[in-house]
Amino acid sequence: MRAWVLAVVAGLLALAPGYVGAQAQITWTGGVAGGGWDAISQGMATLLREKAGLAVKVIPGGAAQNPVLIEKGDAQIGMGMPPLLSAAVRGEDPYTGRTMGMLRALAGNMSLNVFHFYVATDLSLAKLSMDQIFGGRKAIRLAISRPGTADIWVLEKIMEYYGLCAPGKISDCYKTWETVGARFVRGSYAEQAAAFEDRKVDGTFAFLALPAAAIAEAARGRTLTLLSFPPPLLDYLATFGLGEGVIPAGTYPNAADAGRDVTSATMGTTITVSARMPDDLAYLITRTINDNADRVRLIHGSLADYDPARASVHLGVPLHPGAERYYRERGSLR
Repeated sequence: MRAWVLAVVAGLLALAPGYVGAQAQITWTGGVAGGGWDAISQGMATLLREKAGLAVKVIPGGAAQNPVLIEKGDAQIGMGMPPLLSAAVRGEDPYTGRTMGMLRALAGNMSLNVFHFYVATDLSLAKLSMDQIFGGRKAIRLAISRPGTADIWVLEKIMEYYGLCAPGKISDCYKTWETVGARFVRGSYAEQAAAFEDRKVDGTFAFLALPAAAIAEAARGRTLTLLSFPPPLLDYLATFGLGEGVIPAGTYPNAADAGRDVTSATMGTTITVSARMPDDLAYLITRTINDNADRVRLIHGSLADYDPARASVHLGVPLHPGAERYYRERGSLR
């Protein structure tokens, strides 16, 4: 009880004029180093420090692991994606049998992330489709992210779709493909780009906001070709809450196919907290982000179209009461 009272008091102090962050540090779980979520999290932390006097520390994270960190209390705020947040609340894959009822949202419909699957243009793989590479079980050295990320969650759904393993038998997917010559190299986005440039891998599967610095860097060091997601695969991924979008022509000028749109799967971003967060603190954070929307849009290119009027819908989890109070005051909710 005493800890709960102290938390409430801290939230109230944060609203006081001239308050400069004497409260406990807030931990924000972001994304993989070198990715868009990492840059966005660092920018949001700076905004909250400067405009709300909050002490915010950013730690690495990922779309699949962030809900777990927040539910356990290892982080107080973080980046999330509606399909994975919904799965966490319901205890569905990849959280089978473990429901997370404390997850709440502060803002969403921001930073649309897009899946990038690219291969080296000078390889025969560049002339193949995703159907031929995955379905044909081609021997490819593929750079991928570490477990706990949305990248891996979707990659494993794709491998299941192409019959590399039975649903739920994820480890078999990797083993099946490896037996015919595939190799998986895990690392951060920066490490993936370096491995591609150094010819240690043939391609990369990554989930990043546009334009992605890691993709641009990889394309500068070695010509790459981005592959489109086929419509039947996109229909399958839609059953898990993913959307369909494009990597617009010109996004990566050094790519071999820079002049065409590349169809891919997408997911938006939700700023996620725990229901344990005091209402007044949640209100303060929500207000600071949305009342400084012009600055938020400058944090990262993927935030350029962030609109506070749409921030309270399609979140994957319920709004935190403190955030709900803010959106009702501004007229976004009735």
